[in-house]
Amino acid sequence: MKINGLRGGKVNLIDASVIVMKDVLSVEDGEEILIITNPGEVFEISLSLFNAAKKFKARPTIVVQETKGTLDYAERAVIEAIKSEPDIVISISEQKLGKDAHGINIGYIGRDHKKYNHIFEKLLRGDKKIRGFWSPGITKEIYLRSVPINYAKLRDEVTIISKILNHGKEIHITTEKGTDLMVDIRNRKPLKDDGDFRKAGSGGNIPAGEVFISPTVGKSEGVIVFDGTLGLGGENIIPEKPVKVYVENGFLSRIEGGEAAKKLEKAIKDAEKMAIEIGKLEEAKNSWHLGEVGIGLNPKAQMSGKLLEDEKIRKTIHIAIGANYDNDAPALNHYDCLVWHPTVEVDGERIMEKGNFTIF
Repeated sequence: MKINGLRGGKVNLIDASVIVMKDVLSVEDGEEILIITNPGEVFEISLSLFNAAKKFKARPTIVVQETKGTLDYAERAVIEAIKSEPDIVISISEQKLGKDAHGINIGYIGRDHKKYNHIFEKLLRGDKKIRGFWSPGITKEIYLRSVPINYAKLRDEVTIISKILNHGKEIHITTEKGTDLMVDIRNRKPLKDDGDFRKAGSGGNIPAGEVFISPTVGKSEGVIVFDGTLGLGGENIIPEKPVKVYVENGFLSRIEGGEAAKKLEKAIKDAEKMAIEIGKLEEAKNSWHLGEVGIGLNPKAQMSGKLLEDEKIRKTIHIAIGANYDNDAPALNHYDCLVWHPTVEVDGERIMEKGNFTIF
């Protein structure tokens, strides 16, 4: 399979993976690279990354496990492989990498003295010993379309939005379909998925292309109308009828809509139930909390029904239900859901109008 590249040429899997090794990871001679994957189409992508890494004289290893859903645990051998602290860890999965049983039940303390529920997060964010990326739900079509992009331009745009959010106190999101949400972001720091994973401690999605931030716990108010892809862990759905959710004190209080609304509510309740069963009452409560507001920036991303790509689409934002990135509202779920053509203001400054950026 080939697809048009940056300059109109054809790009195949190995071409795209060489771009990843060079522009995204800046792989060096002798670096250890762990690639965790599943059987099937994602294995082909993983093999292209393996072969691309060898072109840079790195030392890649592939570990294959069965497909894991949002609430499934990774195989013990996978967790142990990550514990070996390779320079780079890559997850190319049909659904998810899988949870860490020790992390969920006991936890890890990073060098930053924060608690993490997965060894990958501890080594990446807490210890800053590894770097890498994760691509849940990736397909060859998405990989070839959305990965070979101009990363320098993407990073410039991400920097502009990050600066605005970094100094912001409140985000106001509206749409013609009825979204009207106020999100408190005081004392929060934006995070970037700009494909710059060249230093230890950095990581994100491939395909890249978003800026995201965790709402202040318990402070968001309003209504959200989701009219794009709903990411429900192991299942991504595009709703036939928009899903309307009501937010009070940062938590979902009501969900309305058709079959998609029922599936969203069930997915949240399943995560809540699992948290209760293992004695994690705070996680159960936070199953209903707003965990993220993200802004899509990838110039090649298209609606594919795969949240990994869809949440990077320009003209969209996504709002997650469940765990946040500041680790002060832990949950077992993190369900990203899309809103098309939003108008977005930060402290009164309009950065998007009906999905179009007004700042660059």
